[in-house]
This record gives sequence, structure tokens and C-alpha cells, in this order.
Amino acid sequence: AANYRGAASPGDLAEVDWACTTADGKPLPADAQVFDQGRVRLVLGAGDFLPCLHANLAGMKQGDKRSVDVAPSEAFGDTNPMMGPVDVPSATAPPGLEPGMMVQLANGAKARVTKVTDESVTIDANAALAGETLKLEVELLSVEDGASSLERGDFAIGCFWGAEMAFQREPGVITTKVGYTQGQKDDPSYEEVCAGTTGHTECVQIMFDPQQVSFARLCDLFWERLGDSRFLPNQVGNDRGTQYRHGIYYHTPEQKATAEASMKALEKEGATIATEILEAEKFWNAEDYHMQYLQKGGQDGRKTATETIRCYG
Repeated sequence: AANYRGAASPGDLAEVDWACTTADGKPLPADAQVFDQGRVRLVLGAGDFLPCLHANLAGMKQGDKRSVDVAPSEAFGDTNPMMGPVDVPSATAPPGLEPGMMVQLANGAKARVTKVTDESVTIDANAALAGETLKLEVELLSVEDGASSLERGDFAIGCFWGAEMAFQREPGVITTKVGYTQGQKDDPSYEEVCAGTTGHTECVQIMFDPQQVSFARLCDLFWERLGDSRFLPNQVGNDRGTQYRHGIYYHTPEQKATAEASMKALEKEGATIATEILEAEKFWNAEDYHMQYLQKGGQDGRKTATETIRCYG
């Protein structure tokens, strides 16, 4: 129950009031505001937000407050020299660039302009706060032991990076993770799944509050994201292979009925929907670097976000 008085631990549903600022107490820069702050809910240890939030909540009790300095490894990570800064000849850069502007690279990633001279433009694709120590303030408002009020949903919509971001933004979705399901091999790797030899498909598993968002709405979001690829077996957009087959994998009879009804409403004469609707099998977590991949790369995962989701590498 939400008035659980024990210490918060992984798997519990926590409601918190939190803020993350720069080390001197200033708001994060705009391009680092990619997660919700203030009063939010999360499942401890299940990803989303910053690692420092989960780490500091563990062991806290309802009503506890904490203010701590956060090392880069528990925030936006250390700087990666492979991602910059790098100097680009001015002759090959777009005109009119100024320090602080954001540019989009050929692979879709974003980089910040840090310096402009007559000879070169310096860009950096590291997160704006990579390598920075931050300040965290958090109050634990309530804890629900084991997050028993939440339900799970498993959706396969091709590349799981963009699919996860779509569900992250949906009000009522508390947490998301990506992984592999409906296959034969235990604990498969990304490389094995991509080879198409394990039978798995890339999948997003969510935990949601059925009092805030219905499974029917989540199915609608699935179909919106899938589009006309619903008629293509083993394919979503340009991604092809059994690891990209699309499906709704239900956890209850009620989810099954809702999913089947949502698919029936989209049927067209002379066209067969190739989407699987099957009972959920074992879900294997993907490697950590895949989790919230686009949000880590600077895309906005807040509930109010409206920018187009870009599924880049």
C-alpha cells in the first residue's frame, strides 16, 4: 500500500518530489531537461530518470528528505572523447553558426557548437552535462511495497529505441525497459537476436497505472506507432527480420481481449494484419546501454514532450 512505512527498495513504487540542478544550484540547461522533475512516480531500480535518483531513494522511508552532490557517473556520465569536442573546417560547416547552437549530424545525433573561428567550428556530441557534478534534492512522499497496483504490458514495434520513447511520454506509464521476448534461448545478447537465430523479437515492457491509462489506450499508441507496417510480416519500416516482427504480448485475459478488439477495428478488406497477439513469454532485459537510449542521447522523454522521435544510432 502507498502508506508502507518500511525502507524503499528495488521493485517498490515510489512517489517523490525531486529536483536536479547544477552544482551551484542553477536549473539544468534546456538540452539537459529530458526527464520530468517535481512530483513524479517511479519504480526503484527499473530505469528512467537519472541513476542518482534510484541510488539515493534506496533505504529512504516515507517523509525522508535528502540533499546530495552527484558524481558524473550517477548523472549524465563522464565525457567520451570519441564524441568530441572536434574541430570541423569552417568551409564545410553551415554558415551562421554561433557557440551554444545545436546542429544535427549525418547519423541524426545532435551536437553542440562550442567555439567558432575563421578557420574552424568546434562541436561536441557529449551530453551537455557530461563530466559535471550535479546537486540532487529529493523527498520521498510515499512507497508502495512491490508496486502491486501497476500492470505490465509488452509491445514489439520494430526498433525498441523509438518505441520505448513513445511509451515513456505517455501519462500513466510509470516505467519502461527494452529487451527480447518470444524466443527460445535464455538470456540472449543483442548480437544473437539481430542474427535472427534465437526467435526473439525486440520488445518494450512497461509498467503502467490502470487508473491513469487504459490498456486500450496503450494499444492505440502501439497501432499509431506501427502504422501500415501492421500489414508487413517481420518488418517495421525499413527494419526487416524476425527480430523486428510486431506484436502485443498479453499478461491477462483482459489484455488479450482488448488487444484482439483493437486489431479487429483496424482490419481492411483484402489485407491481413501480420501483428502477433500472443501470451507474454519470458522477457529478457537488453544490455544496459539500450535502456532509455534516445533519452540518454538528448531526446525529450517528458510527459509533455511533442518533438518528433528520431530513432538514430
